[in-house]
Amino acid sequence: MTKHTPLQSRIRDQLQRRFGEDLHVGDRVNEAEIADALGISRTPVRKVLWQLQNEGVVSYEQHRGFRLADATIDTLEADGERDELLDERVMRDMALGNLSSVISERALMQKYEVPHGILMSTLRRLMRDQLVEPSVGHGWIFSDVSATALENGYNFRQILEPATILADPYFIDTEAFQALDRDHANTISNIDKLDQRRLFDLDAKFHRLIALGARSTHLVDAIERQNNIRRVNEYIGFVRLDRIRESLIEHRNIIAALLRGERQVAAALMRLHLQISKDETFKHIDEDLERVRAGDLHLLK
Repeated sequence: MTKHTPLQSRIRDQLQRRFGEDLHVGDRVNEAEIADALGISRTPVRKVLWQLQNEGVVSYEQHRGFRLADATIDTLEADGERDELLDERVMRDMALGNLSSVISERALMQKYEVPHGILMSTLRRLMRDQLVEPSVGHGWIFSDVSATALENGYNFRQILEPATILADPYFIDTEAFQALDRDHANTISNIDKLDQRRLFDLDAKFHRLIALGARSTHLVDAIERQNNIRRVNEYIGFVRLDRIRESLIEHRNIIAALLRGERQVAAALMRLHLQISKDETFKHIDEDLERVRAGDLHLLK
């Protein structure tokens, strides 16, 4: 397996996220956007893109730059396969409330019996998912993903998200919602082939786009915080694919109402969607956590 520097791994993680969420085969890869997102120059980004061309993930056209060539991005994900077990263990401990305070890197290395490099790979992925953030010094703060935090979040979202849709002014980005609807349709057709992380990312993207319509950074930040709180517990529930399929269909109905300009209908559908999701989550949460505790339920496929 090819070894990558920490910077190259960061770039590959960023590209993997873009390929998984925003780009389709044939779309141009914007080097400047990747560099800006990471706060680095374009030179290391281009170096990684040349590596990915050799691996068949992107293609290069003179005067046109790099384009996504392989939507499966198996090559990008291969680098993280060896660390997936640690991701699983950390997320299990978060779900069970075993990582609820500031913890030093040394303590984490001892707890999981892994070298620093592997620990940092997992922490970087969890940072990408907004599940952990660095504290002062060498400590890390893990998000509160308890059932109480999850329930409070649902109650807050049932007030916030329908009201967001009804806010004036509210901008409906037709092109963005149409693209998101296509992503939903494709996901519904291929739901058995996708992992929990990919499914949750699509769900989070939908709720974030709803918030963006109000053109308020405070609303977007609030939705991002709620996505953060529910991420681990909803990874657990994402094994029930029938409910996930229904949830995605509910999303599409909300999108359709927005595209028709029927915001009152969209807000009512959003309120119902959140209530159904909350009821379904708490109907199974105790059973799911017990299965996680017993090692019978995995958070990552």
